[in-house]
Amino acid sequence: MDSMQDIASKRWFMGKGRKIESIETEDRVAIGETFLSIVRVNFAASENCEPDLYAIIEDETRTADFFYDVFSCEKARYGGTSGEFMFMQTENFPVDVSLHELFDIAPLDAEQSNSAFASEHFFFKLYRRLLPGIHPEVEIMEQLDRKRSGVSPQLYGTCYYADATGKRYTLGILEERATGMQDAWAYFNGVMDAPCAEALGTATAKMHRALRGLPGTPAQNPEIPFDKLEHLLNCATGSEMRELAERVKATLPKLKRMAKDAFGAPTGSELSAPQRIHGDYHLGQVLVAAATTAQSLAKQASSAPAFKILDFEGEPTRSLEYRRALRSPLVDVAGMLRSFQYAGTTSGFDSTACEKAFLEGYAQAAHVDAGNAQIDLDTLERAVTPYILAKAVYEACYELEFRPGWFHIPARALIKLAD
Repeated sequence: MDSMQDIASKRWFMGKGRKIESIETEDRVAIGETFLSIVRVNFAASENCEPDLYAIIEDETRTADFFYDVFSCEKARYGGTSGEFMFMQTENFPVDVSLHELFDIAPLDAEQSNSAFASEHFFFKLYRRLLPGIHPEVEIMEQLDRKRSGVSPQLYGTCYYADATGKRYTLGILEERATGMQDAWAYFNGVMDAPCAEALGTATAKMHRALRGLPGTPAQNPEIPFDKLEHLLNCATGSEMRELAERVKATLPKLKRMAKDAFGAPTGSELSAPQRIHGDYHLGQVLVAAATTAQSLAKQASSAPAFKILDFEGEPTRSLEYRRALRSPLVDVAGMLRSFQYAGTTSGFDSTACEKAFLEGYAQAAHVDAGNAQIDLDTLERAVTPYILAKAVYEACYELEFRPGWFHIPARALIKLAD
């Protein structure tokens, strides 16, 4: 087992900054040539917090038999030292792919918040941190498959752990591996392709249409951390940072009024009606066809989709209840618009045309979905503005806390919103 120092240094460890009291193996099972363990991290009493639970494949270099054993049949169950591990194929499990390819699934090199493994046709994600309850990624991918949306990889399998008390945790998912595609963040950092952005807006509306009707936890207004932002602005150091922080501080009274006016009462707008959404939507969560151009997009309109949307688990630091909440789809729209602005700033390109094209694609697809109700682009821009504000405040807090050199990106957005 990893030492306390090793655990605390991992990117996927959610308890950074908290004192670890002890690490215990809660459960363990041998599968193939490795072990799947459930590890409990106990924090010092002074931290006043519940323990964290993590799933760990002890030797990720010896998983060839592991994936064949658990996913080569419709259902597989393994008794651990105290609980039970369950693995299931979905009805979409590919019959035209040899089961022997399961032996080829191997770990990907990059350390991420989850463990990732892949072969030519399969992608497996092991959720590091475990929380009891329904996992949003599983139910969203199941819904997108039921609706035959085509905007996401197909879900091929799921796995769960039930502890001795009956609490059930989602361990991970097996899904289709999208090939011949590239990361949309990298793509738009290379070229601000407005036709591609418009097509992404259409795909986003299609995703929202497919998710409509999926149950979730009760809707709540966005949480905008103005108090945290003000505290972080007061702590800013360096002359340039202080000057920019003071400019943002001066906008806060107006921004707070804007947020109160926007979220203080229901709008009744279909555009912002609460439903299940992606919840952590940005260019890094999208794959785009490698040969995407304005011409190829037109050709692909009636065949293979130009995009695959990924990672429906929501923000990993949030509770499952929060991540499963019904929220305005404009939260996702705002997230993608902000992502275009980040891409434009880091690449040196003007993202304005892509932002407008994305909204046009979304509005047109939402208009088709709404029947005869025409969705005016100006109306959509006004409706999404409060959500852009909420996202930019969140970004400003994050950048001030973890990446001060990037603070200027959300800072400029907040100043512009207050003008």
